[in-house]
Amino acid sequence: MSLAARLLLAFGLVAIIATAFVGLTLREASREIIEGGFAERIDAAHAGVRQQLAWEADALRDLLPPLCRHDTFVDKAHVELERAKGDPDAMDTGSRIALGRLVPSQAKALRLDELSLVAGDGSVLGAEDAARIGARDKRLAELIQAPGGAPRLRPAKAGGEPSLEVHCALSRHGVTIGLVGARRIGPVLARIGEAYHVRLTAAREGELAPRSSEAEVVRVLHFAEIPGLDVVASVPRDPLRQALARLDRAIALTGATVLAIAVAMAVVLARSLSRPLVALARETREVMSGAPRRVEGRGGREIADLAAAFNATIDELAAMRKRLAATERIAARREVARQIAHEIKNPLAPIRAAVETLRRLRQRDDPAFDDYFAEATSTVLNEVHRIANIVTEFTQFARLPPPNLTPIDLVAVARGVITLHAAPASGEATSGAGSTSSTGATSGAPSPRVELVADPIPQVSADRDQLIQVLTNLVQNGLDAASAVRRDPRVSVTIGPLPNDRVRIVVRDNGPGVAEEMVPRLFEPYATSKEKGTGLGLAIAQRIVFEHGGEITYRKAKKGGAVFEIWLPIAGPPLLEKPLGDTTVRPRPPDAPRS
Repeated sequence: MSLAARLLLAFGLVAIIATAFVGLTLREASREIIEGGFAERIDAAHAGVRQQLAWEADALRDLLPPLCRHDTFVDKAHVELERAKGDPDAMDTGSRIALGRLVPSQAKALRLDELSLVAGDGSVLGAEDAARIGARDKRLAELIQAPGGAPRLRPAKAGGEPSLEVHCALSRHGVTIGLVGARRIGPVLARIGEAYHVRLTAAREGELAPRSSEAEVVRVLHFAEIPGLDVVASVPRDPLRQALARLDRAIALTGATVLAIAVAMAVVLARSLSRPLVALARETREVMSGAPRRVEGRGGREIADLAAAFNATIDELAAMRKRLAATERIAARREVARQIAHEIKNPLAPIRAAVETLRRLRQRDDPAFDDYFAEATSTVLNEVHRIANIVTEFTQFARLPPPNLTPIDLVAVARGVITLHAAPASGEATSGAGSTSSTGATSGAPSPRVELVADPIPQVSADRDQLIQVLTNLVQNGLDAASAVRRDPRVSVTIGPLPNDRVRIVVRDNGPGVAEEMVPRLFEPYATSKEKGTGLGLAIAQRIVFEHGGEITYRKAKKGGAVFEIWLPIAGPPLLEKPLGDTTVRPRPPDAPRS
């Protein structure tokens, strides 16, 4: 099977499986969320009904007793019934008519759905419903004989609905009269159910509790505050079915779209993968048959990694070539250094002996030497001193030992070098800035000539003494160059990590920088712009850095001054005995950040 066919099959299966998995998961989650919303609405309605019924019960509990205790309406009815000796039929017809008219107005004032004025035998003397007047209700007779208290549930009659019922009674001189009031529960349930979009109905006695079905969610609510009251809460499932239907359509449309995109991506990837592989193979063959050059990995990350690994190998081969060339050049310069040292050392002994002889003759007051003794001896001694310095520098360059690698704290090494150079020279202008450097200078003290800024880095495998020599050379060169043109020479040293397990050292000064004509020969032996320099300091520094497997470069700072950057491998030099070296100024690596 070709790569394109395999990609098409794989992407298609992934698209279908992913869409099905996500769709089913989303559908089930949506169902649970909507069902949870139904349950939350029912719970909210349950709490609302409980709160409203509790309020209604509290209001009814204290509504009628005050009327039975000291209301003129009840007192008048009791007086009339007492005149009739407790017999409602013996009451005056006019009085009964008057009482019958007063009860509806009292019911309206008390916001009661039902209100009955009842005699002790259960006869209804007055009611909001005129048809009930004159009837005798045994239940009402028993009710007014019982002590009053909290409202109780009155079950629904045939065709009616349950109500909260409360009563009070007045008994004097053997005559009892009472008030029985009720408020229907139905309006409360309708009002709260409408607020929460839940249908609430009071359960009837003897009826089986309904159950949830595909059409609606049903739950029976119980209220401990009103014994015997059960409310059926139901929510239709139509919104759920509609939402799931819309979700199914959206999932199907999304699945088709994802499948089409996956097929298109498979086609594009099949073509894009085959072309880079062919191109990479062709470039690799060209590299192996010609001069080393970098190849470009166009395509996926794996192809880019392959190209990067190949390029790293090519770079290492090129570095090995440069190291070999640098080794040959350094060997030749060592021989030149030895020869120059040998040639210069020969005349030093007779020159020194001649000068000492002249001084001894001068001490004997020989007239022949009075005119030129001081000038001649001074000139000869200066030249001897200069020749001795040259010999020392060249000897050091020729006999520089290979690095003795040990794990060192590079920041501590740099701090030690900076401490020796940080104090301002006598007469040098000081700054009143309150900055703090690595040497601990604070506000009010002269600013240090050399400052250190260091980020956390691991220990580096290197030769401690040789790195001290490199840093000392760069810092001293920076101070010398800046002191020639400024009253406040400054040098900053920055140390930080680099990618690929390397560290970076940046030495920057505020001097004039290196002259453009000196830049190509900056790291060559004998190349110097100093009047008394030998030109070996930077050559020795470059050799030390190269033998540590690192790089040293120069660039001019944006605001003036010289910037030397050193990159060192944390693990020490690579496998070659002689690290990559060159005697010319090197460009900055593209991945090295600027500070």
